[in-house]
This record gives sequence, C-alpha cells and structure tokens, in this order.
Amino acid sequence: MRLSLAPSAVADVVAGLVFASNGAWPLDARAWWLVPASLGVYHGALVLNDWNDRDHDARTRPQRPLVSGAVAPRAALLLGLVLVVSGVAAASLAAPSSGVWMGAVALLALAYDWAGRGPWVGPLLLGTCRALNLGAGVFFVAVSAGRLDLGAFAPCLAYGAYVFSVSRLGRMEDAEDSAPLGSRPRTLLIVIAALLFAPLCVPPVFAVERVAALVVALWAASGLLRAAVGTKPWTRPLVESAMGACLRRLLAFAAIVTLLRASQTEWAAWIAAAVIGSGYALSHALRRVFPPS
Repeated sequence: MRLSLAPSAVADVVAGLVFASNGAWPLDARAWWLVPASLGVYHGALVLNDWNDRDHDARTRPQRPLVSGAVAPRAALLLGLVLVVSGVAAASLAAPSSGVWMGAVALLALAYDWAGRGPWVGPLLLGTCRALNLGAGVFFVAVSAGRLDLGAFAPCLAYGAYVFSVSRLGRMEDAEDSAPLGSRPRTLLIVIAALLFAPLCVPPVFAVERVAALVVALWAASGLLRAAVGTKPWTRPLVESAMGACLRRLLAFAAIVTLLRASQTEWAAWIAAAVIGSGYALSHALRRVFPPS
C-alpha cells in the first residue's frame, strides 16, 4: 500500500478545499469525506497495480510482497477492490457529484493498472489522476457554491505536469526503461524542480502573502537541484532515491497551493499548510518501512 505516501493523498484534498475556499475551511463539513475517499482510491489502486504487475515483478523485483509470497495475491485483489469501492462511496457521502468525480479518478487509475502502460500514456494517466485528486476539493467547493470557475483548477494543471514528469523519471528505476541513463535523470529533475514554482503563477502573482509559498518552493526545489547537479554517474538505485524525494515533495506542492490563499485575517490556510508540513516529516520517517517507490 506504500503507506509513506498516504499523507500526500490527504494533502491533495486539503489543499484543494482550502484553495477553492479562498484560504478558509470549507463551509460544508461533508467536504471532509473526501479525505477517506482519496485514501481509499489511491491505496486501492496501488494495491491493484502491484497485483497486476506480479509477473513483471517476479522478473525484476522478486523481493516485493506478492511475488515473494509474503502476501497472497487473492487477498491483495480483494483488498484493492474494497479500498477503491469504499473510496468512491465515501466521496458520494460528500456529494453525489463528488462520487462521480472520484469514480472517474478510480477508472483512470484502473486503466493505468490494466492497460495504460507505456513511456507516455502511463505518466499521462498518473498525472491526470493526481490532478483530479487535487481538483476533487476544488470541484466540491465549486458545486457547493453553485458556480464553476475554471481558473480555480489552474494549480491542478501544474500538479498534473509535476506528477507526469516524476512518473517519467520513475520509469528509469528498473528495466522498464532499458536505455542508458546518461544525463536524462538530471534533466528531468531540473524540470521537476522548476514545476514546483508553477502554482505561483496563479493570480495575483505579486501578493505579499505568497512569500511563504515561495520559501517552500525554494526549499523543495533546492534539494532536487542539488541531486541533479551533484549526482554523477546516474545508476538505477540513485534514480530510485531521487524518485522518493520527488514523491515526498508532492506534500510540498500541496503546501504551496494551500499558501496561495493565505492571508493575515484567515488562519485556515496557515494551519492546513502546517499540517501538510507535518505530513512530510511523517512520510520521510515511514519511507524505510514503507518505501514510496
């Protein structure tokens, strides 16, 4: 289930809700059903992905739980299906329209698990899934308010581009991408670091309150840039390590989006960003027991 990534699934929803609520908590408490919804769909799809990858993992990663015999394939299949269905059901408790939205995320995730592989289609599906996961909170607030502002989904596009680029990097971890690594990981890491600043382009660009978001972006990007410049030569294990850093920075991205609506009079955005930041520490601590990649 890669539980070290659970905080990022929660952070997506919290960031979307606070951003769309202009830095406040959502007025409708049913919005918080989206948190277990995101966790269910996300982790269920991860389990089903590993279940479907059993034959491939037997050749490339025989130590993984399903192919090593630590977990029964039938139990994993049942767990994955229950989690996905429960996630969509939880979203429906927030609002029927949110159930449809999260159902679409689940279908895209399952399409990736079963048919959506490849050097471009796979990353595109994963990027779309995470963009829609962040957008689940934005969509809920928009439907509750009775107005759909497409501009509010701009951070979701940037988030999708970030996850797409990270997924392209992830293909270099093992034999799925057999081409020589060369400088390709370095180039992708630089692109990924740059995308952390993309949400700051959402108007108003020059708001004083965005200094905190800029600081988070600078911190998150600096670590990736150090890895990009300082790693020579690249190996598959080093790519896997870089992938872990990129995946933990999903939380930094969510914190940046949350802080875009921070103000001196509304504390919800600051509190949400602090909670997301604590999720980063938790994710980092769990990575040795539950590797993110």
